Amino acid sequence: MAQSDSDYKSLIEQAERALINEEWQYALTLFEQLLPLAPDTAERAEVLNGRGVALLKLERYEEAIAVLEEAQKLEPGKAEVYFNRALICESIGDFEGALAFYNQTIELKPDDAEAYFRRGGIYFQSHQFEETVADNTRAIELHSGEAVTGPYIARGLAYHQLEQYPDALKDYSQALEIDPRGAADAYFYRALIHIDMEEALPARADLQAYLLMTDDSDGLLATQAREIIEVLDNEA
Repeated sequence: MAQSDSDYKSLIEQAERALINEEWQYALTLFEQLLPLAPDTAERAEVLNGRGVALLKLERYEEAIAVLEEAQKLEPGKAEVYFNRALICESIGDFEGALAFYNQTIELKPDDAEAYFRRGGIYFQSHQFEETVADNTRAIELHSGEAVTGPYIARGLAYHQLEQYPDALKDYSQALEIDPRGAADAYFYRALIHIDMEEALPARADLQAYLLMTDDSDGLLATQAREIIEVLDNEA
């Protein structure tokens, strides 16, 4: 391998590691250094995509869009670019645009579990709960064997809205079995199902478990959990 190729590979690894470590400004600097070094169109599109991610994380959305549009022109079939365009649309509240870009992502990469999960979130925002269930079911299938809880919680929320309470309870319980602390919100949401089913004791138990396991003890859900417990105690 030529020295320049070795240097390029080392620099790209540093830039990707900076993204993983959430060192957004450092990643941006590295990707900018890489641009004139990219040996071909595909590599340049990859660098532009990384630069776009860093700009997105820095909330420099207009710049991120411009960079990702350039990447799209170079590599129109690169699914990751459309996915990142969708993330930008979500960040600025353009859910219609996000849906369109997630659709394109899935068309180009039908096994992208995260795209299904996030598109399910867009459907949930627009009260398309059946579609939310379908997308999160697909995400769960694609994550088979992985310790992932997000799609179970998201599908549980949709089942709740559809008043399919047993299915919602099953999904929340599955998330908690996988990661009881990381998926602590599932305790709160499962409690709401029990309340709708007029099951005060398991509802109270889940709310207490949520308060014990959550890392956000001063957050909105924690405040609501305490208020609901007080109401349940007064009604007992």
